[in-house]
Amino acid sequence: MENLERHLVSRKERINSLINLRTIHNHGYNLPACSPHETSEGGPLWGIIAKIVAHNLKMTKNPLVLFLIFASVHCTAQDLLESVPIQFVENYIFIEVTINDTEKPLNFLFDTGAGITVVDTKVAEQLSLDINAQSKISTSGKSLLSKESISNIVTIGKNIILDSINLVLMDLNHLTKYLNTNVDGVIGFDLLNKFVTETNIDSKEMRFYDSMTFKYIGNSEPIQLTTLESNLFGILINAVPKNTSESLAFNFQIDTGADNYLSFHNKTVQEYQLVDINKKHKFKKGFGADSTLSRNIRSKVNSVSFGSKKWKNIPVMLEVDPINRREKSLADGLIGQRLLLDFNIIYNLEKRLVYLEKRK
Repeated sequence: MENLERHLVSRKERINSLINLRTIHNHGYNLPACSPHETSEGGPLWGIIAKIVAHNLKMTKNPLVLFLIFASVHCTAQDLLESVPIQFVENYIFIEVTINDTEKPLNFLFDTGAGITVVDTKVAEQLSLDINAQSKISTSGKSLLSKESISNIVTIGKNIILDSINLVLMDLNHLTKYLNTNVDGVIGFDLLNKFVTETNIDSKEMRFYDSMTFKYIGNSEPIQLTTLESNLFGILINAVPKNTSESLAFNFQIDTGADNYLSFHNKTVQEYQLVDINKKHKFKKGFGADSTLSRNIRSKVNSVSFGSKKWKNIPVMLEVDPINRREKSLADGLIGQRLLLDFNIIYNLEKRLVYLEKRK
C-alpha cells in the first residue's frame, strides 16, 4: 500500500507538471479563456487534458489514478458565457446591443437605476418596432405615460440573448446632446436579472456568467443587497455628514446612471437636517432619463465608507428641488459612478449579493 501511495503521488506530480498552459499549447490545443471568479467541472478542457495525459503517460485504467488526474485541474470556460467591451463616455458605461433581427449595433447606457429597458423613440421608428402597449414610469420624481413595445429580443455579443423584453419608448435626445454620443437606449434590471454580471473597469469589459453555476473565488467579501421599489437595489453605507461627527447608516441605491459621488434624497435631507440654513449654498442643475431640469444643492460629507473602502471630504448632492421629491422611495439616496468606478463590480441579483473588488 505504501509503494502504491508513493507511485500515485509521483504520478500526480508528473501529471501536474504536464498540465499547464505551456504544455497544452505545445501540443497544439487551444484553450478557452478562463475567469478567476468561479469554478466548474467539465467542458472541453477535460478532453484536451485527457489526450495529453494519455499521450505522455500511457494512462492507467486505475480509478484512483483517474480521479487524481481530473481532480488536479479546474477551469471556468463553461461559466463565462460572454465578455464584451465597454466604452466610457464621461463616467458612464456603454455597451453595444442589437434588437430583434437587425444587425446594426446600438449604443446602450448600462444603468443599474433602470428598472426597465428604454429605447429612444427615433431608434424605435428606425427599427419599425411594434408599438402595442403603454406603461407608466417614474423619473425625476414624477410619472410619465410612455409607449411600449413588448416581447422583443435584445442580443449582447454572440451568446447573451434576452427574449420577451419590453422596450419603453423615451426621447433620449437630451442625453445624446449632453454626452456628445448616441444614446440609443438604457438597460439595467432586464440584464442583471438574468445573469451574474461583472463590470471590470480595469480590463474595460462587461462579463456575463451563468447564475446557476456561478461560484465566487475572488478576494472581496459579499455585500447583501437591499431590495428597493421598481426592481431597484442598494447597499447599506456609513456616512458622516458635515453637521455631525457621528457615523450614520444609510440605505443607498446603486446607480451607474448617476454621474456623481452621492446624492441624498429630499426626505433624507429633511430628516437629518443636512442643509445649513445659515450658509450660502451653491446649486447645480441636472436631469434624469427625461429632460426635466432640477436644481439641487452642492455640499460635502466628512466621510463615507462601504465595500472595505473609505473616502473623506467628498462632494455630495442634496436634493431640495420639489421635482426630486421621492416620498415612496425606500432608499435614502444614490451612489453614483464617481465612487462606483473605484471598483470592479460583480452583481449577483439571484442571491441578492454584490462584490466590490478593489481595482488594480
